[in-house]
Amino acid sequence: MKIKRSNILKILIFLLIIQSFFLFNAYIFKNRTSITSSGVLEKIKSISELNTVEMYYNDIIDFSDAKYLNDIQIPFTKKQFIFTVKAKVKAGIDFSKIQIKDIDVKDSKTIYIRLPAAAITSKEILEYKPYDEKDGLFNEIKNEDTFNALDKFKDDLDNQSKDNGILVKAKENAKTSITQLLTGLGFEKVVIE
Repeated sequence: MKIKRSNILKILIFLLIIQSFFLFNAYIFKNRTSITSSGVLEKIKSISELNTVEMYYNDIIDFSDAKYLNDIQIPFTKKQFIFTVKAKVKAGIDFSKIQIKDIDVKDSKTIYIRLPAAAITSKEILEYKPYDEKDGLFNEIKNEDTFNALDKFKDDLDNQSKDNGILVKAKENAKTSITQLLTGLGFEKVVIE
């Protein structure tokens, strides 16, 4: 009986020491995280874009991947995740594509301009949040899976934006902006094709 009590006492003392260490650690020791980043400017490029419209999207990406053998899914290899994505798409006109022959000044009050086709100038993922991630036992989710899903989403943004009329709206807005600018410079008749 005496041996059992001494063993129990040793265990209690040991647990008390461990608990004291964790309490001491939580109040005395503080984490100091340092993150440094260094970058090197790679390139500066001139652009001549007039972005005239932005479209914002909220989307849900549902990713699923599994390994198969002759159309039969191998058990414990399915991985999947769901996350929401906020993105922005810009479209406009690239002025560097306008040539001298595209501008015709008839007199001091009349100007004709042929604009290039509107184009999507940028696609930007503003934010994404994972909601559900499930690793397969033999097929874990990797960063590459997330990047591939986001790349596919960015490709789909082209089609979604075009279906929503981004290029038409970009051309209309460009015409309006250029007309206002040239009217402000003194032209009375501005014809934009």
